[in-house]
Amino acid sequence: MYLGLEHDITGKEPCVASGDGEDLRSLDTALQAASLAETRLREAIEAIPQGLVFLDEEDRYILWNEKYAEIYEKSADLLKPGVKLGDALRIGIARGDYPEALGQEEEWLASRLQHLRQPGTRHEQWLSNGNCIMIEERRLGSGGTIGVRVDITDLKQKEAAFRLLFERNPLAMFVYDIDSGCICAANESACSLFGYSADEMAGLPARHLFPETVRARAADMLATDRADTGDCWKMLRRDGACLETVIATRTSDIQGFAGTIVSIFDVTERRRIEQRMAHMARHDELTGLANRPHCRQHLREVLEQAGPHETVTLALVDLDHFKPVNDTYGHHFGDIVLTEAARRMRDLIPPEALLCRIGGDEFALIFRRSSLTQAELVSKSIITTLSEPFFVQGHMIHIGATIGFASSPYDSRDAETLLRYADLALYAAKGERRGTCRSFEAGMDAAAQEKNRLEIDLRAAVREGGLEVHYQPIVDLQSGEVECYEALLRWHHPERGAVPPDVFVPLAEEIGLIDQIGRFVLGSACTAAMGWPDHVKVAVNVSPLQFRNGNLLSTVINALSTSGLAAERLELEITEAVLMEKGPRPSAIIRNLRAFGIGISLDDFGTGYSSLSYLLNYPFTKIKIDKSFILNLDDEASSRAVIRAVIGLGRSLGLTVAAEGIEREIERDYLRDEGCTQGQGYLFGKAAPAVVNQASPVRLVG
Repeated sequence: MYLGLEHDITGKEPCVASGDGEDLRSLDTALQAASLAETRLREAIEAIPQGLVFLDEEDRYILWNEKYAEIYEKSADLLKPGVKLGDALRIGIARGDYPEALGQEEEWLASRLQHLRQPGTRHEQWLSNGNCIMIEERRLGSGGTIGVRVDITDLKQKEAAFRLLFERNPLAMFVYDIDSGCICAANESACSLFGYSADEMAGLPARHLFPETVRARAADMLATDRADTGDCWKMLRRDGACLETVIATRTSDIQGFAGTIVSIFDVTERRRIEQRMAHMARHDELTGLANRPHCRQHLREVLEQAGPHETVTLALVDLDHFKPVNDTYGHHFGDIVLTEAARRMRDLIPPEALLCRIGGDEFALIFRRSSLTQAELVSKSIITTLSEPFFVQGHMIHIGATIGFASSPYDSRDAETLLRYADLALYAAKGERRGTCRSFEAGMDAAAQEKNRLEIDLRAAVREGGLEVHYQPIVDLQSGEVECYEALLRWHHPERGAVPPDVFVPLAEEIGLIDQIGRFVLGSACTAAMGWPDHVKVAVNVSPLQFRNGNLLSTVINALSTSGLAAERLELEITEAVLMEKGPRPSAIIRNLRAFGIGISLDDFGTGYSSLSYLLNYPFTKIKIDKSFILNLDDEASSRAVIRAVIGLGRSLGLTVAAEGIEREIERDYLRDEGCTQGQGYLFGKAAPAVVNQASPVRLVG
């Protein structure tokens, strides 16, 4: 029986003194009322969801509800009215119902009874079935005790899981007391992050973890639920080092006080990497200067922020003679020179100017709140300082700089247009004289637009067969017979008319069409020569870029094999620019061409600086005297001296000597008398389309 109240329930009427019937009825009413009260008490006790027990003043069981018996199911047989709680506990200990008592039975029992005699505090009790019971007991006014038992097993499991998650979490966490502003507990990760021991963290004012400037905001943040991890908070280690953190908070009622569970994400290294990546995305790795994207963005921002009358100047700096540094000494030397050049320029620019590296050896300067005159003075200072020698690992290296600039609002207020104008000014300065600076002029844009249109038309002409090859005779000055025809490229534009080769050939070299055009000219010339007498050769000019690209030998062999022309009937004319290329490639190509029997002619002889040494080192078969000497034949004694010397040199080396630009008979006669072998010029004929199946060679008149 769960309720241990005992009564006389024999069914007999109780013995009473004879007397008045009303006394009997009153007693019966009282007994019924007592029975009803007992029933209601029992119902009320059973309705309580917690385990409930009543003990008398000697700690003996009086009554208990079903929940109490359920909690102590292994000791339920001991629950009898009049049994002492201590005796029941002792038997339960012997049975192993209370695992906490193992090995310390008497001590555990004494502690449990002590709690019973000094009630008012809660304590926990673990049972052998793994459940944890919260016990709270209070003394009654009659001297007995009422006890409440609550099964807190689920709560303890959750608490254990949370504690495990909290203590062993690699994420730094601490529990914050909102009222005191102190840290109640911190896990190992938090202690390691901030450099404190666990004892030092417990009770530490949380404000000590934040810089003074953010402590007020931090206190507000720690007292609220906050899952937004977008903000970054600066926090302090014990040694004063600053951390970048992201903080999440969750407020909760923790063990009777208002607290916050604080989670801290250390993003110091991530932020450092992000900042490094952001810096690298906007700066040149070698020099540390702003890079091209940063330059463009900064220029746009400066132009947008500039007042209506504020001058913004963009200067583009191109290093002169830098490529030979890389070619001669290697890229390591080049990098050192670039770094030193950047340092020199940085020392010269005003505080509000931005120096950028926008290409291999190209730099840009954005001047703000500086007049055009000031920008020009700085540019000239840069040219001066970069012309001074660079000393790199015992080597003295000389470079230089050329600068072009454009300004807002004078030239344009648009960033991209200003960049284009500065580039046009730089291009003009390099074309005019390196080592100078030049500002943009409106005519430069018109010239650039015209050049762009010409490029489009040239590409169309190459694609659609708009180019053709004409041939100018080269004759034997003694016999007057045609010995060779020089293939000359012609372009007749439907609107522009005849476009001079010295206009479109350099453009073809610049835009990368020269190889394609070169194949066309070689193929056309070899095919045309097959229709001439066998003794008549064909001469074709070769661009330095064809040598540099490395496809010339295969192009020549393909043209000869396709046309069937004998290699001995082909001459290739090259200029001194080919021979100035560094490395063994030009020499190897020339020697391979000669090995096939192809003639090699040095064109424009006498206009360079090292032609004599070239004649000794390369297997030339012909030298051509530049027409500039022929035009000055009558007026310049020095021209006649050069001509005489070249003819004598050619004769002594066994080379054919040809003179260009012969327009008068007196020039022909002089050259012939001096011993010049061949002549070419309007006197013998202009360039014309191919002559097929010539019946007779060209002869001189007079």
